[in-house]
Amino acid sequence: MEMTPSIMGLGLGLAVGLLDYIVLTFMGNKMVEKAKEHDASPDETRQVTRFMRTLALISLVLFPIVGYFAGPYVFGSTL
Repeated sequence: MEMTPSIMGLGLGLAVGLLDYIVLTFMGNKMVEKAKEHDASPDETRQVTRFMRTLALISLVLFPIVGYFAGPYVFGSTL
């Protein structure tokens, strides 16, 4: 399999998406801890967790797609 600029962009986008997923999940967990310290209801903590997890999953999907299409512009086209 040849390493095309699109595939390189996909790989880079996947790496950034994974890193973003980890960071957003970590931030969501910290936000829940802070909310519990301030006597937040379980519904509020669930809402924060759901929002951060959804945001993390969107970035995990979106970054590789953008990387795939942006790769030829960044790394040069093979045509």
